Amino acid sequence: MEPTLQVLFGWLLFGGSHTVLSHPPVRDRLVARLGDRVFLLVYSLVALATFVPLVRTFFAHRIATPVPLPALIGAPLTFAVWVLALITHPGARYAGPAWLLIGLGVYVAVRRRREVGMLEDIEPVVTLPPGAAYRKVLVPMKLGDIGEEMVATAVALAKERGATVEAVFVVRVPRRFPLEGALPEDVRQLAEESLAEARALGEENGVEVVTHTISARSIGHAIVDEARDHGADLIVLGSSPRWRRQSRFFSPTVDHVLRHAPCEVLVVAFPEGTFE
Repeated sequence: MEPTLQVLFGWLLFGGSHTVLSHPPVRDRLVARLGDRVFLLVYSLVALATFVPLVRTFFAHRIATPVPLPALIGAPLTFAVWVLALITHPGARYAGPAWLLIGLGVYVAVRRRREVGMLEDIEPVVTLPPGAAYRKVLVPMKLGDIGEEMVATAVALAKERGATVEAVFVVRVPRRFPLEGALPEDVRQLAEESLAEARALGEENGVEVVTHTISARSIGHAIVDEARDHGADLIVLGSSPRWRRQSRFFSPTVDHVLRHAPCEVLVVAFPEGTFE
């Protein structure tokens, strides 16, 4: 007999013997003649006599390596608990075999759909699906440790995928000042130093980093417009832990970018005490 038919026959024999012995008229008659303990012993022996050959046949044709010790110990213990549940719970006498038959049906259906034999080994997936392709990564510059980490993250992603990085320093201009006016000297110097560090990091890693400074009323709006105008594929942002101590998880700038960005957004939420 073919291994597949042996396994199928074993399942039918195992489930059929359980169904017959747990059927109330048959069970009550055997309990009246043999007693509870003897009936439980007979029931267990019949179950083992049908279950053990089934498992042996399956593993003999399913795998070539020895069965690990935990499986040898766990399988009989699990089986014993299952048998006790079937005997002590009336509903389980019918639900148990039905569940097994459903599982067997699903197993057969999946194997046939994939055109694989019932006992044939299936090779695991050896290649993962390709990751997202980024051609341009936009990283808004931010002073401090979080800004440095975000630039490093953007450069690392660009290096891995052969993309370019656009580092933009957004200066928020209050409404009482014109947008076209010259930046204060200290602000201009901070912007230049920050962008220079981004370019230097890109040169060290062989990544092209394009930098520029823009003035805007809202940093969030400026980031979204910059990503849309320059065709960014990814925006890299950092989230300070201080916002999680308040009523909102992200800052207004990050929240606006997440809601209106024309591309994917990567937000790194740093845990409390990271930069202390």
